[in-house]
Amino acid sequence: MNPLAVLSAVVGVAIFPGAAYAGLVAALVALAGRIPAGLRPAQLDELMVAVGLSAACGLLVFPGSPLFGLPTGVSLVVFVTALAAGIAWGSAERWPWQRLAAGVAAVAPLLGLASVAMTLDLRTIAAAGGSVGAARPWAVAAILLAVPALVRPFDPHAARVGRAALVAAIGLACFSLAGFAPLASFSAPVVAALGALAVLAYAGLIGVGRRLLVVAGPAVGLLALVPAAVSLVVALH
Repeated sequence: MNPLAVLSAVVGVAIFPGAAYAGLVAALVALAGRIPAGLRPAQLDELMVAVGLSAACGLLVFPGSPLFGLPTGVSLVVFVTALAAGIAWGSAERWPWQRLAAGVAAVAPLLGLASVAMTLDLRTIAAAGGSVGAARPWAVAAILLAVPALVRPFDPHAARVGRAALVAAIGLACFSLAGFAPLASFSAPVVAALGALAVLAYAGLIGVGRRLLVVAGPAVGLLALVPAAVSLVVALH
């Protein structure tokens, strides 16, 4: 394998937009989102989940990412699987039907985008125009609405580090989907700053609506089905 490609992959996963960058964003998310501490210290598996999710952000299609120039793309399935594993291990284990519906609302639009773009490559999906480009904002909206029900950021039965890492990783994924095309000409430091600000603004909204989300989080997750349906209709039209 090309040594330069290996170095680019290591930098992308370990530094930007991976573990170091995403970990810093997650730490700030815990503060901005007023995510409470867990009822017990973080366990080794929860710490591993947080590190793994941060490293998985290195697979995101960020303009300026060292992985951007590599000939092989990144599969949507890989990143969604990493997030699913993080949600399973890094959040409370209860799965009522409302939480399952929020999961469907988050994943279905992504599968719709992939089917219309006829690829699972994240870079192609994030850069595509036409119906895929028109449906992407709705898919992002569905994911962001589903997060409170999926992650349960205020549930103290799971470690804070895992919940913060999940919110940060999902927020960065949404930013990459929404911002890759319009920010393609921007430098990596600018994109990194904008991505962090966007995720922190989202975390701040979660923190402001903390009392409401503790009670109505499942209902907000159900609302995510609306933009998810719109995304599918627009993409498949």
